[in-house]
Amino acid sequence: MSPGNAADSSKSPIMVGFHNLEGGAVSLPEVRNGWDAGVKYVNEQLGGINGHPLKSINCKTDATPESSVNCANQFVEQKAVLSAQGADFGADAMLPVLRSAKLAEIGAFPLTPGMNAAVGDAFFMQGSAEEGYAANLIQLKKLGGTKVAVVMVDAPTSHQSYDQIIAPAGTKLGLTTKVFYVPAQSDWSVQTATVLAWGPDALATYVAGDALAAVPAFRSAGFTGYISAGANIEIIPTLDSATLDKVLFNAPFYLPEFTSIPAAVQPDIDAFTEYTSGLPAGGSVTQRQTGFYTALMAAQALRDIGGDRTDTLTPEAVHTGMATWKGAREPFRTNGWDCAKPTWPGTTACGSGNVYAAAGADKKLAPLPDQPVDISSVRP
Repeated sequence: MSPGNAADSSKSPIMVGFHNLEGGAVSLPEVRNGWDAGVKYVNEQLGGINGHPLKSINCKTDATPESSVNCANQFVEQKAVLSAQGADFGADAMLPVLRSAKLAEIGAFPLTPGMNAAVGDAFFMQGSAEEGYAANLIQLKKLGGTKVAVVMVDAPTSHQSYDQIIAPAGTKLGLTTKVFYVPAQSDWSVQTATVLAWGPDALATYVAGDALAAVPAFRSAGFTGYISAGANIEIIPTLDSATLDKVLFNAPFYLPEFTSIPAAVQPDIDAFTEYTSGLPAGGSVTQRQTGFYTALMAAQALRDIGGDRTDTLTPEAVHTGMATWKGAREPFRTNGWDCAKPTWPGTTACGSGNVYAAAGADKKLAPLPDQPVDISSVRP
């Protein structure tokens, strides 16, 4: 990589709070590792925030509301101008503290219902969960699906998602859909028989914890159609190529593992690869990429909102500026964003577009044609 434009260390730093699950029952340190690498890249190659260094207030959470509130209070006390989320299941509890301080939240994807609905206070740069459900149906229809079985873990949110999003989207697309609710840790020999008795020609599965068991079970039961397996690319090395045939995986952005990457995106992948090359082998590349991406988007927001006068970057100014912030292309993606127009009504999604890929005989992921998926035809 050619030398970039480094931030001026003599200038005052711009403070951003970063909260992420780490050290508790659910721990995702790779997201924070990617964030730290992204902050370093911003400061060494992108000139920081209009010459000022970007400085992160890193705060660990453990999925409890109390730990997330503690982070929010730290951000306020240490004069952060923006709060950034890696992954935090307790994040909804932060909202009252952030709102009282006029501190906006930015992130890649809203993991919690409160953050997903906190329009005007939180801004997530990828598509919403609602969009993901719709995109699955659109992609399966593009591949010839007409009768789609939707397999979901039996939980209240699953029932709500099917009734309010998946079923209406299927109707708009002219698809026949039926949902099958399964318990966590299912007996897949039983579940596959029930699903396949309905006679589907495509499957949309939402069983992340059981994906490694579910996909081969459907193939062993004789299903030969397309299976959408979500973002569970970790199952690929374990399965043979025959089982993986017609199994789809999706991601919010182009991954380094993809066999083909658009020319506009390749420099982003190169920067990510260089700045994370020193991290221990074996960690989740996707989690690291999520953290790196979030750091780049947070820095871009501050540069755009601050303009030539970084001294005006107060929490309130950033909060106000985020509401109308937009751009032409996000890192690792080919599409832009517009925070003034949620890409799914009632959500905090500024961006849109999932990228679908399939594993070839060599088990390498190849993006499908016409990516990312356009969900405009089913948007409410």
